[in-house]
Amino acid sequence: MAFVMVFVLLLLILLYFYLKRKYFTPRKDLPGLEPQFLFGNLIQTGIIPNGVSVAQALTTFKQRYGDIFQFWLGPSYYVVINDIVDVQHIFTNRHIYEQGEVFIQQASILFSDGLICTKGDYETACFRETNK
Repeated sequence: MAFVMVFVLLLLILLYFYLKRKYFTPRKDLPGLEPQFLFGNLIQTGIIPNGVSVAQALTTFKQRYGDIFQFWLGPSYYVVINDIVDVQHIFTNRHIYEQGEVFIQQASILFSDGLICTKGDYETACFRETNK
């Protein structure tokens, strides 16, 4: 019985390290805080314990890390881009950076005031707006 419990415990520990390495390893080439397992940057930025808004946390990250940084909203990974020149480059090369419908729906709920337009006619209108 003790052997089975030790085996299960070892299996859970290995699963934890596998998940942490596979899904919660930050990119070394982008600035940002290292995420905590399952919580990402929510606790570190004060979103969970102090009620800081996501917009306030992203503003703090921009001041600390610059125009491009990585942010973990729980287990979801985001690369945040703030410079309009970089946004224009992404729109110009949208075949490289295009996102699916699920991303657009999630991002429009979380960041309703953000510039979220990556597909179709709506993307073309947004591209024209950023080139003015």
